[in-house]
Amino acid sequence: MPALYLAADPVEAQLVADYLAQHEIAVRIDGAFLWAARGELPLEYPRLYLLNPADETRARALLREYERRALIHSIWRCGCGPLRTAR
Repeated sequence: MPALYLAADPVEAQLVADYLAQHEIAVRIDGAFLWAARGELPLEYPRLYLLNPADETRARALLREYERRALIHSIWRCGCGPLRTAR
């Protein structure tokens, strides 16, 4: 079975695995330990694989929600108010 999710780094891989586990979806993380050797070996991003293929539809829906939330929270807004141009 192809990878369910390609994580940016081992931390994200574990966060996504924990998120899916909260919804009772078990995954296996491959490639997380190779991250420490980056620069010496070809870069291998951590991948998540489903342990139960029957969970694929639910897992993909949860991942879309995870990515949507990540995008919303990555937009930074200054708390000091709108930008003003100099006159």
